[in-house]
Amino acid sequence: MALVKSLVSLVNVLETYRGRDRFIRWITYAGMYMGGDGKTPAQVKWRTLSAEMGACRVILRLFDDLPMFLFNLSKGFGFKEKGIMQILEVLSSLLNQAFYPSEHIAWLRQKKILDGLPTPMLLVGLFIWAVSLLVEIIKGLLKLRGLAMLALKLKKQRQLDKDGSGQGSSQNAEIKDNLKKLASERRDVLLLLAHSCCDLVNAVSWMPPGILWSQKLSPATNGVFGLIATTIMLYRNWPTTAPTV
Repeated sequence: MALVKSLVSLVNVLETYRGRDRFIRWITYAGMYMGGDGKTPAQVKWRTLSAEMGACRVILRLFDDLPMFLFNLSKGFGFKEKGIMQILEVLSSLLNQAFYPSEHIAWLRQKKILDGLPTPMLLVGLFIWAVSLLVEIIKGLLKLRGLAMLALKLKKQRQLDKDGSGQGSSQNAEIKDNLKKLASERRDVLLLLAHSCCDLVNAVSWMPPGILWSQKLSPATNGVFGLIATTIMLYRNWPTTAPTV
């Protein structure tokens, strides 16, 4: 029965666009890791698999502009937030929206549908991705700080709400539940930070020489960081329960 539920969860993920995209992403980075420097026939085959899976994702993203626009619209392009978070959310929304046109133009130029070299637009897309990841990391750090402050406040309140017998009141039990929720949120933010950091390592490594660690990581190392990031993505969005069959 457990196996059936696991298979149902897997199929449910694969039947969604985002879920299938993450599995293709995982295979892309697995092929990159296994392909290494492409010095053996087996490595060449793995590199080919990685390249084809990556190209598949590029084509699928040709249709992501409108979904991203509606997603950004649903959150007011970040203007619903306040203070520094508003600035970061607005910047994140604009960067995420701008990524797709730059990638589309680069792909159209690669395929000779549009005139011009694809390299400049590829670099623009790569830069947008890197800055977007950096913004996500800053947002994550600020969220961790906010969660830590809220948890500290709840712990102080729990201490004050204890009755004279040392037993927890009903309000104390509610505070305990809220602390559990905060701990769960903190774990999710930490996972998101790890995912963003791994992707940022790869984004910088693919930039032109002279920028931090650009062009200094091997394809296998890029594959490892990509696998870690994608596994975290799958874990964070995996269905908690599966319907009975």
